[in-house]
Amino acid sequence: MSAVTAVPGGALRDDYEGRAGRGEGRVPVLTGRPEPRGHRRPSDSPVRQAAAGWAIAFGVLGLGYRLLLVRGEVPPGDGAEAAAGLAALRIAQGQELPLFLDSARFMGSLQAFLAAPFVRVLGTDWWSVRLPALICFAGFLLAAYMLLRRLYTPWFAALSVGLFALGSDRVIRDEVTGAGAYPEMLFAVALLTLLTVRLAGAELKHPGLGLFGWGILAGLMIWTHLWVLPFVGAAAVMLLLSFRRALVWLIVATGTLVGVVPLIAYAVLGSPRNPLQLIVLASGNLIQMPLADRATGTLFTAIPLSTGLCAPGECVAWQAWWGPAYLALLLIALISAIRGLGNAPVGAVPRQAGRLVLIIGAAVTLGGFLATGDSALTPEISAKNLHYTLIALPAVLWPLWRAAARLWGRRARTAFAAFTGLTGSVVLAAVLALAVAATATLILNAPGLSASADDDRELVAALDATGATRIYSDRDTCDRVIFITGERVICAVIDARLNQRGDRFPAYSAVVRAAPNPAYVLLAGSDTDTTFAAFLDRTTRIFDITPAGGYLIYQEDL
Repeated sequence: MSAVTAVPGGALRDDYEGRAGRGEGRVPVLTGRPEPRGHRRPSDSPVRQAAAGWAIAFGVLGLGYRLLLVRGEVPPGDGAEAAAGLAALRIAQGQELPLFLDSARFMGSLQAFLAAPFVRVLGTDWWSVRLPALICFAGFLLAAYMLLRRLYTPWFAALSVGLFALGSDRVIRDEVTGAGAYPEMLFAVALLTLLTVRLAGAELKHPGLGLFGWGILAGLMIWTHLWVLPFVGAAAVMLLLSFRRALVWLIVATGTLVGVVPLIAYAVLGSPRNPLQLIVLASGNLIQMPLADRATGTLFTAIPLSTGLCAPGECVAWQAWWGPAYLALLLIALISAIRGLGNAPVGAVPRQAGRLVLIIGAAVTLGGFLATGDSALTPEISAKNLHYTLIALPAVLWPLWRAAARLWGRRARTAFAAFTGLTGSVVLAAVLALAVAATATLILNAPGLSASADDDRELVAALDATGATRIYSDRDTCDRVIFITGERVICAVIDARLNQRGDRFPAYSAVVRAAPNPAYVLLAGSDTDTTFAAFLDRTTRIFDITPAGGYLIYQEDL
C-alpha cells in the first residue's frame, strides 16, 4: 500500500479487521461494520441523471437571478466592497500586495487577489469585484451538489441546490458582494468537505495531490476568515481518522503552511495582536451581554436571516419560529448521524462521517456566534458570520425529508411514523415557502434598494462639476467615491468631530492634506454635518454649498 492510500473508516480499521477475524464483539464506532456478503447497491444512473438535470436547471436559474440583481445594482455597493476593490486595483497596478482587507487585520485579502484580473480588464466597476463572487457561487452550487449527492440522495441534493438558488436579502449580500471572505469561503467550505469525503472514501486517483491540495485550501481558509475554523477543524478530524501514515499528515501540514503564508508573513512583520484576539475583538465578544439577549438574537434573528427565510433586515414572528426549529432539527440530525456512523457498513463510513462534519461545523459556529456580544447587539448585521452554515442547511432538513419520504412512499407502517411524516412534510414545505417569500420580497424591494447607487452617481457628477478632486468625508463614502472614480477623486476620512482618522489606505490622507483647497462631502443631517455647520457659524471663512445625492459638498470660496 502506498504511503498516501486512503483507508475508509479510519486508522482504527486495522484493529477492527483483526478483531472481526477473531470473531470479537462490536467494533469501534468509527470503523463501521462489514458489508453483507454479496451486497450490491442498485444502479441509480437514471435517477442520478434526472436529479442532475434538475440541479443544473436550478443552478442556472439561481445564477441568472443573481446576475439580474447585480445588473440592477442590488445590493448597492458599500465601503467594505469598495475597499476590496481598491485593494484589487493596487494589486493589479503592482503597487502593493495587501494581506488583509480590513483595518482590524482579521479578514484575508483573497477576494482582492481574485478580483485583481477583472479590475485590470474592466476598471473600477462593481462588476469587477462581483464577478469573482458570482463565479464562486457557481462553484459552490457544483461542489454542494456533488457533496450532498454522496452524503444523502441525488434528489435531495437537487432539492438543496434549488433552495440554494433562492436568495433573500441577507443571503444575496453575502453571496454576490465582493467585500471579501463570504462568497469565496462558502465555496471553500463545500469544496473542502467534498474533498475530505472523497479522500476518506479512496475516490481520488492521486490522493497525494489531493492531500496537498486539501492542506493549501485549509490554509487559505484560515487566512481569509477565522469563522470557517469549525468546518476546517471538523474536516481535519475526519481526515485524521481516515489515514494511518505519518507521511500523509506531513503532506497535509506542508500544504497548510503554504496556504497560511500570508499569516506567517504578517506575524514576521510584527503583528500587534494574534488573529484569534483580533476576531474576538471584531466580533464584539469583549462586550458582556446577558445570555438571554444573545440567545434571542441568535435564535429569532440571526438563524432565520442567515438561512434566507426573512425579508430585508428583519424577521417577523411568523418567520422567527425557524430559529428554535433549526436548533431542534440540528440536534436530531446530530444524533441520527452519530447512530448512523456507529451502524454504517465499512464503505458507508465516509458518507456518515461527512454528515457529521457539516453538522458539527454548523453547531460549533452557532456556539461561537452565541458567545459574541454582537449576537445580542447587532444580530441583523452579524448574521453574516453564520453564512458558512448554509452548506449545513440540507443536513438540518434531512430528518424532515426522510420522514416525509417514508409517508409519501407508503412506508410509514405505524401511526407515529405517519405523524412524523406529516409533520416533516409540513415543516419542509413551510421552509421552502418562507425561502420563496423572502426571495420574492427582495425582488419587489429591489428598486428601492438600488436607489443609493443613483445617489452615488449624482454625487460623483456633482464633484466633477465643481472640480472637487480632493475631499474629506466618512470612511464608507471615501471608499466608495475613490473606487467609483478610479482614484480620480481622493478622499481622507474624518470622524464626527472633524478629526482625521480611520483611513484604510494612509496614502490617501496624505494626498488630501497636501491639497490647497479640499472639499468636505458630508451626509446631510449627519453628526459630522452638524459639527461642520457649527464650525461655519463660528468662522469668517466662506464656503459654497452644493447638495447632491443626499450629501452636502462644502467648498471654501477663495
